[in-house]
Amino acid sequence: MNKLRRVTILRAAAAAGGVAMALSLTPAPDGNAAVTKPAGPMVRGLDVSAFQHTGLPINWELLAKQGIRFVAVKVSEGTYYVNPYFRSDARAAAAAGLAMLPYVFANPSRAGGAATANFAVVTMGRERGRLPLVVDLENDPYKKAAECYGLRVPATIAWIARFIARVKALTGKYPVIYTTATWWQQCTESTGHFRRDQLWLAAFDGTPPAVPSPWRHWTFWQYSNDGFLRGVGQVNLDYYRPTGGLPTLHPRAHRESAERRSAKRHGSESRRRKLKRARERRN
Repeated sequence: MNKLRRVTILRAAAAAGGVAMALSLTPAPDGNAAVTKPAGPMVRGLDVSAFQHTGLPINWELLAKQGIRFVAVKVSEGTYYVNPYFRSDARAAAAAGLAMLPYVFANPSRAGGAATANFAVVTMGRERGRLPLVVDLENDPYKKAAECYGLRVPATIAWIARFIARVKALTGKYPVIYTTATWWQQCTESTGHFRRDQLWLAAFDGTPPAVPSPWRHWTFWQYSNDGFLRGVGQVNLDYYRPTGGLPTLHPRAHRESAERRSAKRHGSESRRRKLKRARERRN
């Protein structure tokens, strides 16, 4: 999820299991509404992977005190790598009050979209959380000469479509798409197929980035790939801006229906009566 990882990939690979340190994005949770107008102020966040664990442990409480409110944590890469720190980072970040989005680094040259989605969702397990999965779509850090992972535009679009469809089927949410304007324009020719997915745009020139088609607004903006914060060290820095497709980073849990609550209550009462009768027979 960053140019930083391309610069440091050879150094970091040995410490992080020989995989790219990148960030994924996830689409909008509401499949019936296209990405809509920004609805609130920007919120500070960051994204982490095994790269951030080559030194001291991450101090999530200190990050929260510095105004960090959300984090994207790498889950997996393709179907061949699992971030060993995902579960502990997800739990620790949540305990510190940060919203957590899991992300997967896409490597379309190594595995299909549906297989990559299956692998990521299974890996997340109970740490999936309530926010959408992010898919990181950027240049291949392993084969820099192979632009767009060696795929033609129709094949790239098909890979993304299969990934999104599988994630939606497994989680009920559209994933967020992390990318750069250049990669998106070159590798998908700015396809209009994924306008319902929220956009996480990487752009590092210090000004709000131009948004590629088909989106009108970004939901996340990775504005620095060489940031530094006490409690984590070198790290990518991001903003979140509420939109109609993702209006909050702290969605409430779905309320149980009255019928389900009633069934649970009656079931508990029935069990209590049975236990009472059993005790009476023993006496």
